Amino acid sequence: MKLTPRESEIAEFLKKEPLISQDELAKYFGISRSSVAVHISNLMKKGIILGKGYVFNKKASVVIVGQIFLAITAQGEPDNTVIDIKYSGFAAESCKVLAEYGVKPKLVTVIGSDELGNEIINYLKTSEVDVTNIYRHPEKRTCRKIIYDKDLCLAEGYSHQDFLQAIEAREWVLSNCDWLIVEPEFQETIAKKLMGRDFPSPCLCGCWFADKEIPVFLGNYDLLVIGVTDLNENYYMPKFRKLIEEGTRNCIITDGSNSAILINSEGVRDFPLPPNQGFNSRTGIHYFLAGLVYGLSAGYPLRQAVRIASSTANDNG
Repeated sequence: MKLTPRESEIAEFLKKEPLISQDELAKYFGISRSSVAVHISNLMKKGIILGKGYVFNKKASVVIVGQIFLAITAQGEPDNTVIDIKYSGFAAESCKVLAEYGVKPKLVTVIGSDELGNEIINYLKTSEVDVTNIYRHPEKRTCRKIIYDKDLCLAEGYSHQDFLQAIEAREWVLSNCDWLIVEPEFQETIAKKLMGRDFPSPCLCGCWFADKEIPVFLGNYDLLVIGVTDLNENYYMPKFRKLIEEGTRNCIITDGSNSAILINSEGVRDFPLPPNQGFNSRTGIHYFLAGLVYGLSAGYPLRQAVRIASSTANDNG
């Protein structure tokens, strides 16, 4: 969840001096004792500290909700075909990005109680992903998808109800993290579950490709990245401003080649993307989101976080 600059300063100081009094805090920061009391109260409401004595809440930093599966991809003509097999999906790819940055994300997903499921678990553990919240389906095999020339041909997997059961069983994990990254397929479900909740509440993060109408439920997201084919401001801006009016706190739009535009209640800011770091705004937008979450969670300024995000999408997309 987002802290103000002063709340962040006080939280970091309290980690070093957990027994300090509010009078001493006020003197150290050059503010009134009543201001300190307000900041402490806000830190408690946001779940950063748990009560008197400044006991800190050791929560998961990042939780990812999404699919992971075995992708069997084929491309080329019948007499010149290339077939590859790899672990893929929104969850696998987002976890890989964050793990490479040194983050240990918690993963909420569904896999089967089969040998392929065991292999995926071992792969995730090797990547320093927290697998304790993965649901092992007792009856269905781990998801497999056949993709030809980037188009999905066949899929053996799980129903939305299977994922809904896993999400409901791990609702505490979803509510008690700093950053919650959600695959588009489950964004409406998660938004409804967290809507109207009191603190603590995570920074709800999602991505979407704007090839069709932008759904209303995205108005519940704190950080939303939207991929577009071109930055036609006259066409897109009214739609994105409406999202902000409906509740989205920060909306970033990018075409993957020229710039990323931030829209929030404070206005519009344009962040040109670095040269030679372009990416496909349809297929690489979740990589951009993962890189952005890493940058912001690590305390980088937004401009630098956007650069990290574009570099991440360029390297992986």
